[in-house]
Amino acid sequence: MWTDTRPAAEMPRLFDRGGDVISLAGGLPDLDVLPLGDISQQLARLVRLGGKLALQYTTPHVAKALVPAVADLMAREDGHASADNLIPTSGSQMGLTAVALALGAPGDTILVQTPAYPGATAAFRTAGLELHAAPEDPQGLDPQQLRTTVREVREAGRTVRLLYVNPTFQNPTGATLSVPRRAAVLAACRELDLLLIEDNPYGLLGFDGATTTLFQALDPQQVVYLGTFSKIFAPGLRSGWIAAPEHLRFDLARVAEIISLSPSALAQGTLAAYYSRNGWTELIDRYRDSYRERCTLMADALDAELGADSPWSWQRPAGGFYLWLRHRDGADATRYAQAAAAHGVSFVPGGHFSVDGEHNDGIRLCFSNVPRKKIAEGIARLAAALTETPAGTREFAEVSG
Repeated sequence: MWTDTRPAAEMPRLFDRGGDVISLAGGLPDLDVLPLGDISQQLARLVRLGGKLALQYTTPHVAKALVPAVADLMAREDGHASADNLIPTSGSQMGLTAVALALGAPGDTILVQTPAYPGATAAFRTAGLELHAAPEDPQGLDPQQLRTTVREVREAGRTVRLLYVNPTFQNPTGATLSVPRRAAVLAACRELDLLLIEDNPYGLLGFDGATTTLFQALDPQQVVYLGTFSKIFAPGLRSGWIAAPEHLRFDLARVAEIISLSPSALAQGTLAAYYSRNGWTELIDRYRDSYRERCTLMADALDAELGADSPWSWQRPAGGFYLWLRHRDGADATRYAQAAAAHGVSFVPGGHFSVDGEHNDGIRLCFSNVPRKKIAEGIARLAAALTETPAGTREFAEVSG
């Protein structure tokens, strides 16, 4: 009788909202910036003229009409995309699962940049992989310590072949790894025969329009790149892609096809039609403007409500969706969740982003979808909860992408 010895892998509740609670938890984009009139007209035309194709099963490829749209997005961060190396996914979450199943084996160790997106760690655990935190220093991933860690893991008799990173406006910290450090990490990966998995939902959402060269741009054969339209267009279409090294494309495409059978021709057609008529620049700029304004409002409110003497510290990110708070004395942030709920505000405790119980002293706040008029009130409620003496250790289950 077969026994499943894999560790439990659970995605906590996503995007719960209710009553008068101000949610600073869920990582939802601001869809107010979408030109819904234009999109509805393009979608109606797509269905009217090509509905029998758009609503049918299709081949497991990125549609020819969509390839230029993907190539444009990746080129903005110096990345490389062509029809030959693209595999369609229903967003990055499916891509993470496909990567774990295709490139790992149950019992393998995967090194994970932490704090880590919970959807990634859940996907890896579901595939039977064992997680190990990748070593870091104040500048981020530490290439020299990476060498030491891999050697120690292998000397302990375990297989480690994969390194997972979310290097630009990271979820949950908002941090970005510098290009020189990326190059040094890649050099270590080549020496160690490690494949790097680059998850990049937020890279184009720098508030000042600046971008950072992708890992994939520095070494396309050493990097499996995960892209998504969820943060620069809309998550409801559930559309993304893997840019795969040539020698791994077949394995990744085979598993992706098993998971999804067929990408959504309707979603791909909608995205291709929008891009052919509008391009990406105006929409991405709208998103950047929205998130820059919301981030400023939230960071200013934190400064006003908590102040310099607070036991909580934070840094203003340069892009993305998130602010990351840390308790200076290492207090478990989960213990403040019940107080926050009583004050009508929600957040994600840092323990949800851990690999092995680390980062419990963190709090993730998401500013991307909080109504502007409620940001100050939400932070005032949060500050009231964080200044209370926490009681109990009740778990808080809301978390998001």
